[in-house]
Formats: sequence, structure tokens, C-alpha cells
Amino acid sequence: MPRRSLLIYGTAFAVFVLILVVSYLPFYWLLVQIQAWRLGHPNPFTIGPAVDAIPCSFAAALIAFWFTVRGAKKRWPRES
Repeated sequence: MPRRSLLIYGTAFAVFVLILVVSYLPFYWLLVQIQAWRLGHPNPFTIGPAVDAIPCSFAAALIAFWFTVRGAKKRWPRES
């Protein structure tokens, strides 16, 4: 793999992991608030918001990965 591609995908993977870790808590908080609004109170005995926050943060991380790769490829086009 060329050095430039390794740099692009390495940076995108770092952004992916960072967004995955950082976005879990806001999605968890948002889903608990939605649950509290729907039920009238937060139910501490359910794991629904914790489980539902995982796919939301994963989707946000994939979008960040895609934008990072796309932006890097536009900034540093492959030389022919």
C-alpha cells in the first residue's frame, strides 16, 4: 500500500475510533431523554438506551470515516 494511502486510511481510522468513543455518550443521553419523555420518567432498569446508542455512534463514526477519506482524496489526488 502506498504511503499516501496508508496515511489517509490511518487518519480516517483514528477519526472513526475517536467519533465512535466520543459520540456514544451524547446518543445515550439523547435516548434516555426520549425514553423519559415517552414514559414520563427515566427507567433505570432497562438497557434499551445503552444498546440503541451503540449503532447510532457506529453510524456517526462511519460517516466521519467516509468524509475523512473523501476529503483527503480530494486534497491529495493520486498522481498518474
